[in-house]
Amino acid sequence: MSSTTLVSLLDNDLYKFTMQNVVLKQYPDVHVVYQFTNRDKSLQLNADAYEWLRQKIKALGQLQLTPQEREFLNKLPFLDDTYLDYLSAFQYKPDQHITSQFDPTTNDLQLEISGLWHETILYEVPLLALISEAYFKFVDRDWDHAGQREQALAKGKRLLEAGCQFSEFGTRRRRDFQTHDLVLGSLHQANKDYQLACQTAGQSPVGALSGTSNVYLAMKYNVVPIGTVAHEFFMAMSALEGVAGANRRTLEIWHDVYQGALGIALTDTFTTQVFLNDFDAQLAAQYTGVRQDSGNPRDFVPLMVEHYKSLGIDPHTKVIVFSDALDVDRAIDLLQLTQQHGIKASFGIGTSFTNDFTKLSQPTEKSKPMNIVIKLKECKGKRVIKLSDDVLKHSADEATIDQFKHQLGIA
Repeated sequence: MSSTTLVSLLDNDLYKFTMQNVVLKQYPDVHVVYQFTNRDKSLQLNADAYEWLRQKIKALGQLQLTPQEREFLNKLPFLDDTYLDYLSAFQYKPDQHITSQFDPTTNDLQLEISGLWHETILYEVPLLALISEAYFKFVDRDWDHAGQREQALAKGKRLLEAGCQFSEFGTRRRRDFQTHDLVLGSLHQANKDYQLACQTAGQSPVGALSGTSNVYLAMKYNVVPIGTVAHEFFMAMSALEGVAGANRRTLEIWHDVYQGALGIALTDTFTTQVFLNDFDAQLAAQYTGVRQDSGNPRDFVPLMVEHYKSLGIDPHTKVIVFSDALDVDRAIDLLQLTQQHGIKASFGIGTSFTNDFTKLSQPTEKSKPMNIVIKLKECKGKRVIKLSDDVLKHSADEATIDQFKHQLGIA
């Protein structure tokens, strides 16, 4: 059950790098604080897991971009030499940026990241991956890697044959790196097999593995790294530019830097209702589509289609990227839904790819993945939150949530 960890600085999601680039250019002096939350306290680390985690966090400081990795990033047209020079010199400084405490009586883990935004923005995803790995290395050991390759091949085959365009988004919730590597390699193989089968049959392929959020594995398997912007940027904008203008300013800044590349707009940081008030004809035309990450997609799809129509935009020219708790069945169902409403769809599938296991001792019973997040807590000394379309994903206490709702004019 051993696995390799800390393989590369690029073992991270693309949107952390694309956001770091913008932060470096626009907000180089901004200080932030991130906070870890375990949403399911029934799954917690033990003392051995925490000690292993501490050593791995310390080892982050040894990672550096290699010449081969820079060469790969240089092929991405949206990252310039100024940023690549910065990243080539970048090093994690966990002793300066990370504080953690572990209570052996309750097994409660507290962890915060604080420092300049551009220096701390890369920690979130590798830390979450390490915490998950620590749990399944020392606490829940009732599993193994047997069958992961075959399972991923079967999932990929079903998605492709159903006509789904999908990406692998599983870095932060993976069981361990070995699982992640196995899964993406298998999905890549499924995609090659499908393309060849279509070619042999004289048919045009409809389904496709669009890529992976993990930059290192994108490089390893020669697939496209996928990602745009995360909730944290919108949350930070609420402190830097005012909560009422946070959506608009984020989308404007993002477009100014990337000029239409990475053009998927995230809708639910302060609820989709608030987002649509800002997503006017100009912004909707500039962005390729939107990402739905919380709430009910059966409500979201017709809402988005009608919004585009109200702006004089043909929904057929736009795409919805779904990324909320997807599995194969849900993705296929949502593809049919979007086809009925006349808008394109893409799918970012995470935990269902990289942390889908059964128990060794009881193969008919699922081995439960952790439900953990690291969210921006403060930006420039101000409290920031995520409101979401799902109350269970709100990232603050009720009083703070009520305060932000009041400022946004929502119930």
